[in-house]
Amino acid sequence: MKNLILFIFSMGLLTAGCRKKPDPVKPVIQQPEKKTSISFTFKNVVGNELLSLEDTWYRNENGDSIRLSSYKYYVTNFVLVKGDSEYVVPESYYLIDESNPQSKTFTFEGIPAGDYDKIKFMIGVDVARNTSGAQTGALDPIHGMFWDWSTGYIMAKMEGWSPQSGTKQFFYHAGGFKLGKGAQRDVVLELPKKATVIPSYYPHIIIRSDVMEWFKTPTTISIASMNAVMSDLTEVKTIADNYANMFTVEDVMTAVE
Repeated sequence: MKNLILFIFSMGLLTAGCRKKPDPVKPVIQQPEKKTSISFTFKNVVGNELLSLEDTWYRNENGDSIRLSSYKYYVTNFVLVKGDSEYVVPESYYLIDESNPQSKTFTFEGIPAGDYDKIKFMIGVDVARNTSGAQTGALDPIHGMFWDWSTGYIMAKMEGWSPQSGTKQFFYHAGGFKLGKGAQRDVVLELPKKATVIPSYYPHIIIRSDVMEWFKTPTTISIASMNAVMSDLTEVKTIADNYANMFTVEDVMTAVE
């Protein structure tokens, strides 16, 4: 009996020693996620011409001659629309500055796939960001578009020269964010063709901003009578109602990877 037990025990050890080793675990190789994105370029123009600062004279709707030294405006709170659904782009605050070409092009990453046919955004900065203390990035006061914590941001700015101005200079600083007295304006633009967002398919939307819309529709502005706009809320409203119409979509282009 003792020999039988020893035999069985020995066979167990032999079997254990010959047991097949498990196959090594193969590492899981994750494929890089393909991003979906959509980009924008804002082109500042005067009619059919690209805007040129400092060196070119233009004539506005009233017949006044103007030459610009500065042209800046905020575009914020972007919403992409496809049919009945909307995608709100998070943290979308941009300052378009004609003197800084890089500021006029930007890209949104991680956009839900779909065929977008409309875009919405705000000219200016929303109330929450006007009352949130010190900001960074495009909202940093270093850009010269911020007054103080009570009056907030300048939503859009134009400065230049005109012989029709008593001082030979003019400036429009459209600010104010309080309800009913703000210079923010909402913009809705229909796209001339759908912007298809899928992996490796990158729509690029080109938007024109016509400087001359500041001086017309719905109100024709005379620089002789309105050459310095900043604190007069009636004048600010007139300017803001005009520049609400300055945007058009020039093209929807697509790059394929």
